[in-house]
Amino acid sequence: MGASTKNSSKRTKNSAIGAHSSSSNLATPSSYEFNSSSPMERLMGQQAAKRKSKAKENASESPSNVVQETWNKRVATMERLAQCKEDEMEYKAMQLLSKDTSMMNDSQRDIHEKYCNELKKKIWILVIMKRCSTYYVSTPM
Repeated sequence: MGASTKNSSKRTKNSAIGAHSSSSNLATPSSYEFNSSSPMERLMGQQAAKRKSKAKENASESPSNVVQETWNKRVATMERLAQCKEDEMEYKAMQLLSKDTSMMNDSQRDIHEKYCNELKKKIWILVIMKRCSTYYVSTPM
């Protein structure tokens, strides 16, 4: 009877150390093999699968959000840069307009007056353009 149970067993040895596996699953390597070249892997759990699918959903939405945020930051930076340049130009214009002309000779004073007049024209043009642009932006169509 002992010999018949040995022969009827469906377990076969398929590892170097003599570990058994069922005959229906011969292709699966035993987890007890020491010289196995592939790392042990197991199936993903239900919660991990949910987390992975949620991460994929969020990842599909985020590139457009990231692009939009990056664009908004760039626009804000460009607006600040334009404002800084405008402030610097205004500062230089005010320095030129308020320059002391008492120590200048007649030709220097004439040149200074011409520059000041041109600068005043440009400033007025900018003021008028700014007023018009705020008018068109603020009025409903």
